[in-house]
Amino acid sequence: MQAKAHTGIDTKANSKVKGIAQQVEREIKAEVPEKWMLYMSTVIGSEPGVKSFGASRLLQQGTVTVNMVDRFQRDRTIYDINRGIRARLKKIPGLIASNVTVFGSTPLSSIRSTVDVMISGPDTTVLDRLADDVMFRLRKVRGLTGTERSWQGMSTRINLDVDSAKARLYGLNAGDIAHQVAAAVGGVPGGMLRITGENPIPVRVRFQLPQRAGKEELQAIPIRTQNGKTIPLTLVATLKTAYVPTAETHQRLLPTVDVLGYRGDIAVTHLHENVQKALADLQLPRGYTLSYEGEIKQMGESFKRLGKSLILGLAFLFLMLAITFKSFLDPLAIMISLPLALIGAAWAMMLAGKHGCMPSFMGFILLMGIIVNNGILLVDFTKVGMRNGLDLREALLDAVRHRTRPILMTAGASAVGMLPIALEWAVGIERLSPMAVVAIGGLVVGTFLTLLVVPVLFYVLESGRMRVHAWLHHNVS
Repeated sequence: MQAKAHTGIDTKANSKVKGIAQQVEREIKAEVPEKWMLYMSTVIGSEPGVKSFGASRLLQQGTVTVNMVDRFQRDRTIYDINRGIRARLKKIPGLIASNVTVFGSTPLSSIRSTVDVMISGPDTTVLDRLADDVMFRLRKVRGLTGTERSWQGMSTRINLDVDSAKARLYGLNAGDIAHQVAAAVGGVPGGMLRITGENPIPVRVRFQLPQRAGKEELQAIPIRTQNGKTIPLTLVATLKTAYVPTAETHQRLLPTVDVLGYRGDIAVTHLHENVQKALADLQLPRGYTLSYEGEIKQMGESFKRLGKSLILGLAFLFLMLAITFKSFLDPLAIMISLPLALIGAAWAMMLAGKHGCMPSFMGFILLMGIIVNNGILLVDFTKVGMRNGLDLREALLDAVRHRTRPILMTAGASAVGMLPIALEWAVGIERLSPMAVVAIGGLVVGTFLTLLVVPVLFYVLESGRMRVHAWLHHNVS
């Protein structure tokens, strides 16, 4: 489980952010019993000047990760605990946004947020206004547990504007002044602190916080001239206050802002429909675009690839059966079992309360390879009986009579073997539960329908083929 917090942009000291983080930890400990908690880790902000992979946090953002015992050792679901923590965090002053999400091997787990509405355009001020409008609309969307933005409002920045003419009077240029100001504020390397048995600790030397806390203090920073004398910064430069985004994100060279939404127990497709309805009448200025970059985009791309794989698999299956039975009609009778299995899979998903997702689609592909064997057994045994002198009807009845038990045993064994996954009896396999539900429902319903529909369809196709063959033979003779 992860709790993400975003404090205000007016935070002036790391101690204030640290205090809010400690308050968040106390609220989490008050909601989660100590015996349920294995460990809890907190990461606040990001270190200035350090590039890291995988942590897209701002200085005012933090993430608390809680690792609890598995669901068999507690009497509350993780979603119930999330609701409790979410209600507690909303009462903490100073938090702009706080979201609690599931982080782990569960069907509702995700790396980022489910909903990601990206707005792009040339002016960050307009983006800030549009993001506020989108967040206001998303707060009313059914199925979302919380929202946040990739960057918040406008933060204060102090720009250094060097007067070149005044700087030349003291033998300085803009680069010299900027370098000295950066050293005073950001610091310069001062060596390494070496401790026996530990890695060396880098030391940086810079002005104390009261000497660089605000605009007035920065104007008094001493600048060393070419002749060795020092002058205040205000003699050669002007400090101007600017308001800029707390972070800069771009897509196709244009500034962007992402409005993120976290979902509850609702299908991604249904949630996306609700989001589209909420943003349907949003008016965008010329030059600004809105796109959906969350799970719905990834799901669409994945389903498109899986759909192509399914079509290709069906095509190869038909060709293989046609070559095996030396007929283009027999594979049709066999492959009719596939849509029959889909009926059982859909009912099983509905009864189990599962949503259509990637594991369920994978379960249907798995089901395609299992259920088709039933039709192959019936058609092959029927053709063997016809070669032994039985007529079509007797051969079909004989095939159903002798193949029913092996078909039921095979389908039953496969279904029973997937029951632990479908019922989520083990920790860590919850994500695969929809796949097992699809496989079990498709096997049970598809098997019984196959024993009824495949013989009937094969009888119709084979009788038609015989009549056409007899008609052609009669006309030729």
